[in-house]
Amino acid sequence: MKKNIKTILFASFTAVAMSSCSFFEVEDSVDPNGVSLDAVTNNPTQKQINALGIGLQATMRSGLVDFYRNTGTVGREVVYSASTDNRYFNELLGTESANFNGANDPNGIFNTYYSAYSQTRRRAEVFIKAAETASILSDAQKSGIRGFAKTVQGYSVLNLLNMQGQNGIRETFSDLSAPGDALRPGKFGTYESGLIAVKKLLDDGAAELDKAGAAFAFPLTAGWGAFRTPTTMKRVNRALAARVAMYQKDYAAMLPLLDQSFLDLTGSLTTGPTFTFSTTAGDQTNGFFQGIDDSGAPYVVFNDHILSAEAGDTRVFGATAKVRQRTTPRQSGPSVTSTHEVRMYATNTTPVSIIRNEELVLMYAEAKAQTGALADAVVALNRIRTTYGLRTLATAKPAILSSRDGLIDEVLNQRRYSLFFEGHRWFDAKRYGKINTLPLQTSTFKVFENFNRPDAEVQWDRANP
Repeated sequence: MKKNIKTILFASFTAVAMSSCSFFEVEDSVDPNGVSLDAVTNNPTQKQINALGIGLQATMRSGLVDFYRNTGTVGREVVYSASTDNRYFNELLGTESANFNGANDPNGIFNTYYSAYSQTRRRAEVFIKAAETASILSDAQKSGIRGFAKTVQGYSVLNLLNMQGQNGIRETFSDLSAPGDALRPGKFGTYESGLIAVKKLLDDGAAELDKAGAAFAFPLTAGWGAFRTPTTMKRVNRALAARVAMYQKDYAAMLPLLDQSFLDLTGSLTTGPTFTFSTTAGDQTNGFFQGIDDSGAPYVVFNDHILSAEAGDTRVFGATAKVRQRTTPRQSGPSVTSTHEVRMYATNTTPVSIIRNEELVLMYAEAKAQTGALADAVVALNRIRTTYGLRTLATAKPAILSSRDGLIDEVLNQRRYSLFFEGHRWFDAKRYGKINTLPLQTSTFKVFENFNRPDAEVQWDRANP
């Protein structure tokens, strides 16, 4: 029975990978029908290695829609104004929180991110296990797979951890090699110990990428762009590690990590890897794309986002803005009226950023301000401001030039608009103790501190004391 469960689990994720073959431009891939976990963790073929690598990249996107939608709503950026299901705004805006221990329904519809990121983490572990037994791979190629897989794990687990907050995450894996152990849960830690675990994943991944040679032994999607070799992938890894250091409030550590990343204070702000999408059968499209004045289930914007923006900010106003005014304001339940909707993606195949230079510049500004190098922080902030049509700080806000706290507030404000609807504002408010600054809209609403642990996880622990 246990082997059958493992076979089903593996076949399901391999099927995702294999159904996307034309998108990933991989030819002659293995048929997943009937493939078991044992088959790919016991001296896999090159075709199986390719399938595992493709599958991991495909599933890395799986939690994205739920993650951005949940964090965007709780963080008072957007509302998913689904006319057929008011849970997407009422529950996420906290009207039901008294019934669910101050947060969301642990048996509800908002836990897709949890299963998706947990599955991505586990699939990366399967990829590592498969590589270790593959006789066709060199030691360098095995290191490349370990480095890439741990980088993916670091990205996914950090998202999972930030959603769970002080609930923590499972910080260890059961042993894939031990009979019956693959379905045994690891133990939960705290938020702080979870960050340490994520940091170790990324540090271990970076060390493996250093030993990985010139190329990976599996195909990478076009979305990785200039980061498709072990050397350049390490720059992505270090960018993610800087993000972890930010959450750890280890600002001194952020700066050398950013130096090792692809940070470029004068370069394009859009540089960085992306998730790609297509209309190919079996692949997925960009779930955030929407037409003008969508009347079914549009992503609409909290009016405060518009009202709080500086005049002339091209992220909010004008032809290239991330939002557009609706012809008719959208009502989400009795309490939220939105004059604008999201306009971030031109088509249903437009890529979505994983992490980009714009975020790195803002992390650099934050670390510089926090470590007392205020002039450097100002330079970085001006890079963002002038890009989007705003005056330099010396002209617009001269009073904050010598104020650490003032510059930090400016960093958070620029992150709000540069990283809009990308899973940051709620976490930024939490890490600076500014939850109470997020608009409630009505007295019945509440901003969560974290999402509840899904009940399935609680029951799993009970079944495996």
